[in-house]
Formats: sequence, structure tokens, C-alpha cells
Amino acid sequence: MKLKKLATLLAVASLGFTAIAQAETTPAPETSTTAAPNSNEFQMFRFALEMDKEAFVKKALGLDPTQEKKFLDVYYVFNAKLVALNNKRLATITDYLSNIDNMTDAKAGDIAKRTIEFRKQRIALDANYYAAVAKATTKSIGARALQIETFLQGVGDVAIGSKLPLISK
Repeated sequence: MKLKKLATLLAVASLGFTAIAQAETTPAPETSTTAAPNSNEFQMFRFALEMDKEAFVKKALGLDPTQEKKFLDVYYVFNAKLVALNNKRLATITDYLSNIDNMTDAKAGDIAKRTIEFRKQRIALDANYYAAVAKATTKSIGARALQIETFLQGVGDVAIGSKLPLISK
């Protein structure tokens, strides 16, 4: 049970902003008192991570004030959609962890389908993000913004994947 709670907490944190969290902080040691945060704590934690992510993206892009405003108009819409999509991913992870000890073939298939659907939706969202940023600014800025987002998503995927237990044989 402790492993499930820790994996859930780490997955939740990873859905926020893993790249900066991993690059700028040392992970906390595992303790037997680790518990899942309540909803209010989770929302505050996620908000803080999103603010850090926004600052990181703005710094990495290095835009002038006019370009930054145009970019942010697109970014806020994209990020809201990404959070909603990540909520679906979190639900899938929670379902997976709830069933890990008694995984059936049917449940494994359902989780696999939901994971594939998440990835398809994220690719479509990323494509729309690039197109919207490129239209609002330039194609080069759009490509750079996509590159940064792809990096952050990749780090998050690795962080989540490395903490989730495999389905037993």
C-alpha cells in the first residue's frame, strides 16, 4: 500500500512540472509517513508547479514583450487543455495502481487503451499548440515552444514511468 501511495504522489507531481523539480531540487527521502495530499493541498501544489513551469518556458523562449504577450495568450489556452488531459492520465494511473495487485487481463487492456488514447490526444494537442504559437508569433518561435514542451513532457513521462510498478507476469 505504501508503494501505491508513493507512486501516486510521484505521478501527480510529475504531471505538474517535473523538469524543474528534478533539475533544481533534491528528491525527498522515502518515509513510511508519506501520504497522498488532500485536494486543496494538491491544487496548491499543482498551481505552484504551473507557475514555475510558466517562468521556465518564458525564460527559455527569451521573447520580447510583444512576442511574449502573443505567446502567452496561446500558452494559457494550451496549458489549460494540457492540465485537463493530464487529469485523465492521473485517473488512469490511479485506476492502474488501485488494481495492480489483482490485475485482470480485461483491466490491463482497458488501461492500455486509455494510455494510447492519452498519447494520441497529447500529440494532437501539441500539434495544435505549435500551429497556434506559429500563427500568433513566428514558425521559429512555435517550433522552439514545441521543443521546450516536448522536453518537459518527456521528462515527465520518464519520471512517471520510472516510479510505476510493472504489471506482474
